[in-house]
Amino acid sequence: MSKNFIKTYFRLTLPAIIAQLVVYVVDNLNVAILGTLSEKAISGYTIANQSYDIYLMLAMGLSGGFHVYISQLYGNNEKEKCNRVLKLGITICTVVGFLYSLSMFAFSESFIRIFIQDAERVAYGVRYLRIYAFSLMFYGMNLMLSGTYTIIGHAVISMYSGMINCLVSLFFSYALVFGKFGFKPMNVEGAALAILIGRFAEFIFLTGLMLRKSSTFKLFTRGVKLEKDVLLRVLKTAAPLVVNETCYAFAFFMIVRNLSHLDEQYIACYTVTNNCNKLFFVASYGLSPAVGRLIGRNLGRGKFEEARRGGNDILWMNFWIHLVFGIVMIALSGWIPGFFSLENNVAAVCTKMLIAKALLGFFSGYSNAFYNIFRIGGSTRYIFFFDGLFSLVFPMGISFVVCFIYPLPFLWAFVCIDAMNILKTAICFHLYNKEVWINQLA
Repeated sequence: MSKNFIKTYFRLTLPAIIAQLVVYVVDNLNVAILGTLSEKAISGYTIANQSYDIYLMLAMGLSGGFHVYISQLYGNNEKEKCNRVLKLGITICTVVGFLYSLSMFAFSESFIRIFIQDAERVAYGVRYLRIYAFSLMFYGMNLMLSGTYTIIGHAVISMYSGMINCLVSLFFSYALVFGKFGFKPMNVEGAALAILIGRFAEFIFLTGLMLRKSSTFKLFTRGVKLEKDVLLRVLKTAAPLVVNETCYAFAFFMIVRNLSHLDEQYIACYTVTNNCNKLFFVASYGLSPAVGRLIGRNLGRGKFEEARRGGNDILWMNFWIHLVFGIVMIALSGWIPGFFSLENNVAAVCTKMLIAKALLGFFSGYSNAFYNIFRIGGSTRYIFFFDGLFSLVFPMGISFVVCFIYPLPFLWAFVCIDAMNILKTAICFHLYNKEVWINQLA
């Protein structure tokens, strides 16, 4: 990597990194607040949050197909078409999000009982999910809007919107859970309501930007409808991503269910480990703006050699980020469980899971990098092969083996499942070197 690339990478990604960092810090603080109630509250939260994980994958698939075209059309200076694609994307995300939120509210108890049976954990999960469900539709709309700004290099807007969401959410989480600033204590319901308020505040901010005369995108103005052939191309690109994300979400839905069957008391460790993984490696998971600028724009303009160099540099950056912050995560692994009020054997298992996650972080980081690179090139059918289909066959398949057929201790079952990213990374490198991701769509 050249010094110029390093400067460019952080100049492009720093707003997104800060936005993601705030999100992950607030997520961890919310879990810590729930931990003061009990370890079972974290377990209930973990299971209820599976509704978010499923919708996250679906929303990413929907928005991702539109963001591919927005990035390349913007790079080719076709801003009117960008606006049309965005309108279609936000309409679809709104409808799908509303239907999903309604279904999670209606079937909250049935959903929670898929994973756990302990009455107290189930009660925490149901109480949380019945309110939290309605925040999901706002999440999908926010993802479409903020992701659009990020993918064209205006990640600072996503940073501001994310910070508004998180700070509002954190304030109300503290105020509503513990009954501060004149509010009555609402326990776990307060944590769910806080997230709903935060996501709604972010939505108001983003839609307000669209109403400005100087806005890059005019979401609420009338315009010529999207040509049928362009519409079909966008939907054709988005469809494999939606199928892929659905398969990926289902695979990890089943993995959490299988781990819950193995031992419910360690589910809190699963949440803490994954949240900390996102927090420590945020510089890697916030690479979307760099991919959009260094690869998407160059592909849109037909500058394939520059796109190749951008891809190689991003992969090297991913390596160094995971090396440095993996060491930091291991160094702090003994302290982290206590921050979340985990104790005794649960805390000991959590520490070991954090170490394992840090050591295997290289491979999950590469998987994320390849996902973004292939997506911006429009190679969504390959993404389905190494992401959605792979997750159904390998991580989910291994989870059945280590949880039901040859049951392992929770820690080692977790390690076996996460180690599947090693094979996934090898497949991705092969496809990357074949350059199937180098496509001009604009």
